Amino acid sequence: MSVTASAAVLGLLSTVAANPGPFLPQWPIDLQKDVVAEARRFPGEFAFVVKDVQSGNIYTYNGSTPMYLASGIKIPVLIALFQQVRDKKLRLYEQLRYTAEDVRDGAPLLNYLRHGTPISLRILAEAMIQRSDNAATDMLINRVGIDAVNGALEREGVDGFGPITSLIDVRRIVYRSINPRSDGLSANDIYTLGVTRGLDARMALFGKLVNSMDRYTAADYAKAFEWYYRQGYNSSPLVAMVDLLERLAKGEIVSAAHSAEMIDIMADTQTGPNRLRAGLPADVRFAHKTGSQYRRTCDFGIVFMPDGRQVIMTVVVKGGRGRSLAEALMARLAKRAYWHLATPVERQRLRKLARMRFDGPYDEGAVDEDAEHEGPSTPGPGGREP
Repeated sequence: MSVTASAAVLGLLSTVAANPGPFLPQWPIDLQKDVVAEARRFPGEFAFVVKDVQSGNIYTYNGSTPMYLASGIKIPVLIALFQQVRDKKLRLYEQLRYTAEDVRDGAPLLNYLRHGTPISLRILAEAMIQRSDNAATDMLINRVGIDAVNGALEREGVDGFGPITSLIDVRRIVYRSINPRSDGLSANDIYTLGVTRGLDARMALFGKLVNSMDRYTAADYAKAFEWYYRQGYNSSPLVAMVDLLERLAKGEIVSAAHSAEMIDIMADTQTGPNRLRAGLPADVRFAHKTGSQYRRTCDFGIVFMPDGRQVIMTVVVKGGRGRSLAEALMARLAKRAYWHLATPVERQRLRKLARMRFDGPYDEGAVDEDAEHEGPSTPGPGGREP
C-alpha cells in the first residue's frame, strides 16, 4: 500500500474513532420491524410513508406504488383555492349559493341547508377539509375550475398525481362502467344511490333508475370500483403526497402565510378519529385529511412533535375486511412511528400517560396481537368520502 493510501486509511479511521456511529438513523430500522409484523397479519394491503422533515430521513412501505387517495384530493382543491386567493381572482368571503345541483352523498354539513343558502368560500373550505363534505368540495371545484385544480400542484412544483376529478364524477365514471345510460342520472339520483343502505339494494335501485332489465348486484359494484381504481384517477404514490405535505409544512405552498392558513384548517379536521389520530398523543398537533371509498381507507397529515420537528405521516389501506379493522391498523402504525421518532424525554412522558390512562404501553413492545381478530364491519352507505 502506498504512503498516500495508508495516510487516507488512517485519516478515515481517525474520523470514525472521533465520531462513533450510528451513521444512519435507527428509527426507520425499528419501524420496519413493526410494519413487517403488521403486514404479515393484516388481511389486506397498505402503504405507509413517514418522513422527518428536519432531517430528511424517510421510511417507506409500498411508498412508490400508486394508491387511490379518496378525499385526499381535497388538499389539491384547497391549494387551488388559495392560489386564486393569492392572485386576487377570488376572496374567501365571496359567497356561493347551495342549489339542488350541489346535492351530494357524503355531505354531513351542506345536506342540512335549504337550497338557496349562501355560503362563503372560507366556510366551504373548512367543511371540505374538516368534515370532508363532498357538496362543499364540488362547489369549490366548480368555482375554481377543474383545470385549475389539476394544474395547482404542477404550479407548485409537485408531480406524481393522476387526474383529479370532481366527486360526482367519481360516481358517474363508476356507474357509467356498469351501464352508460347512467349519464342521464341527476345529482339527486346519485345522492339517493349513495345513501341507499346495502350494495345489493343500491344496485337494484340503480337498475330501476337506468331503466335496465338487467339485474345488478354488489358484485357489479365491486367490479366497477376495481376497474375504476386501475384508471389512475385521484391517485398518486404516497411519496408524492409526502412531498406535497413536506412543502406545505415548510411554508412553500402558495406562500408561507397561505401554507400556515391551510395547515390551520387541516388541524381542525374532525373525521377519522380512529385512524392516525388515535395512535398519537391527544395533545400533539396533527394537521391532516382523511379519505374513504369502497375498500379504501386513507389518512395524510403533518405531526408537530413536542421538540419542534415536523413529521409527515401518510397511509392508505386496501381491503382489510371492514373499515374498523383498517382504522385499527392505521392507529397502531401511527403509535409505533411516533414512539420511534420520539425523544427520550417524550418517551418518558408517554410511559407516564399510558400508566395514567391504562390504554396500553408506549414502549418497545410488539404490536397488539389481538387486534387482528376484530370482527368485520359493513361500510355504511351515507356520509361516505370519495
